[in-house]
Amino acid sequence: MALICKMKLLQYAILISSIWIHASCQPTQNDSKTAQISIDDGLGRKVLIPSKPLKILGLSPAVTEMLFFILPDSNVAGVTFNCNYPPEKVALKQKINTYPLDIESILAMKPDLIFSEEGITSLSDASQLEKVGFPVCMFKYRKTRDILNAMDSIWKWCPHSAFSLAKINFLRTTLDALEKRSSSMNEKDRPKMLAITWLDPIFAFGAETWLSDIMRLAGGRNCLETVLDKPYPSLQRETVLKLNPDILYGGNFEKMDSTFFTMYPELKSIPAYKNKKVYELNDDLASRPGPRFLESVNNLEKFK
Repeated sequence: MALICKMKLLQYAILISSIWIHASCQPTQNDSKTAQISIDDGLGRKVLIPSKPLKILGLSPAVTEMLFFILPDSNVAGVTFNCNYPPEKVALKQKINTYPLDIESILAMKPDLIFSEEGITSLSDASQLEKVGFPVCMFKYRKTRDILNAMDSIWKWCPHSAFSLAKINFLRTTLDALEKRSSSMNEKDRPKMLAITWLDPIFAFGAETWLSDIMRLAGGRNCLETVLDKPYPSLQRETVLKLNPDILYGGNFEKMDSTFFTMYPELKSIPAYKNKKVYELNDDLASRPGPRFLESVNNLEKFK
């Protein structure tokens, strides 16, 4: 809570100092609507995008949150049925399916530019959209810093304002403070965390998921420190015993005691169970690398 208060005090100074910084970067009125620029997206793909896109579509809830954070609402072309934040803005937008991808609705929507992320939109779906004339920029997140890089790109390529830049800079200052605090922690003092996404079979957030970085910023560390074959690997009960987590996320203690630990009674020997450090995880905050990353950190930290 102290960190949040400090961040709020810094916010006003950042807003004031940032209002004029990039005013000269606004696109000129003489730019052609058909002009294009070549960019490298988060997957290293070369993508031609309009120099002045006006209708922007996000195909993931995390990207949608970024768009509403940075752009005027009128520039957000639509949302997916999985998007739910900010609720008052999502409610006013046309919704599309992403599984399977509803290309017909996207054709009717006619976005100038589409953003998505690795693991949400397949490269084959992205290619199909590009074949019918929609440029698709993909993001990839491993660290929280990657979120800010993605937001910087959205700000640069899309309709923007100095105010939205100030908000991004505030998040950057917030992350810098979290990184400084995290770097001062002794690795031996970090509790081992394991976040379960499914109980039977057991699936968990792996080392290369963004949640691992949130665990680090929250003062813990992911038990799954080695990159495995999948971002959300399947674990045997013997593996969980060997990982021996101090904190387990997946559901509140009562729920997990009657389900997970009933199915795998031998796991009652792990410190997380013996010390009743078994907690429910806010799935949206755990799986969406977006502007609410401080809430994601707080959501894990409050259970330490």
